[in-house]
Amino acid sequence: MQKIIKPRVSIVIPTFNKSKFVQKAIESSLSQTYPCEIIVCDHGSKDDTPKVMTKYKNKLKYIRREDDFGPHFCWLEGIIHSKGEFIHLQFDDDWISEDYIEKCMALMRKDVGVVIAETLAYGEKDTQGIEITNFKKLFKKTGIYPKRILEKQLLKGVMYSPGSSLFRKKDLIDALYQGSLPVQNYPKYHGVGPDSFFTLLAVLRYKYVGIVVENLAFFKGGDDSITADAAKDQQKYTRLKNAYKNVLDYYRFLKWFNLFDKFKYLSPYFWIENLTSLTKKILKSLGLFEPVRKFILKRR
Repeated sequence: MQKIIKPRVSIVIPTFNKSKFVQKAIESSLSQTYPCEIIVCDHGSKDDTPKVMTKYKNKLKYIRREDDFGPHFCWLEGIIHSKGEFIHLQFDDDWISEDYIEKCMALMRKDVGVVIAETLAYGEKDTQGIEITNFKKLFKKTGIYPKRILEKQLLKGVMYSPGSSLFRKKDLIDALYQGSLPVQNYPKYHGVGPDSFFTLLAVLRYKYVGIVVENLAFFKGGDDSITADAAKDQQKYTRLKNAYKNVLDYYRFLKWFNLFDKFKYLSPYFWIENLTSLTKKILKSLGLFEPVRKFILKRR
């Protein structure tokens, strides 16, 4: 009997000064019912994170850098060091249920760009989470859906965290543009905001999305989170809003470009150029290209 080889999945945990939280993120990743590679990428933590990580040295890969160049570079390095075809970015103060990867992978197929699970968010002192994905109303039940429903939400400005999602590695690498875009109109921003392009790119490239209408991902909000930190500072908050806007502008640009490419066959220039090329191929295959070319040259 031939052994079925499961697609490889990596869980990448970027961390920065969250030693008291990261252990829960790690433990929930290690307890997955689907076999996973675990990578913790630590850029510049000044707390006791390196000491905490010694207890996991035989269970995962730990990447440590003394300097902090922002979350995007940290995410990218963790992803580049991964061996999985599929990636889940598990943020250091969040956690997932033990069957998160198994249930997400059950929906992943060649034409599915991303699988997103229902998510609960907890405040600093909350004991009961709040659903933030609203999938019960949008999709009703777990399954594979045409991307248009999710795309409509995204274009309204509703964003889904990578902490809720499972992506292909190659799509994440393409999306990690370090906070700068070809249509960049604002100062570079290296925090939460540009990471929304992960989901947008997956929606752009594939026909379907997978939705798990079950609470499998859990977020812990706090005063030291990136979004909370940005909200305290008007300049940071403005840059955060501009980052979201810039990503949506870029997505719309790419969508129009793809649409134009689909209708290129209506252009007379396309047919003139390609028929000329096709004619050359036919004449060459018949051994008539050189005689015809010489005849044309003589006529000029």
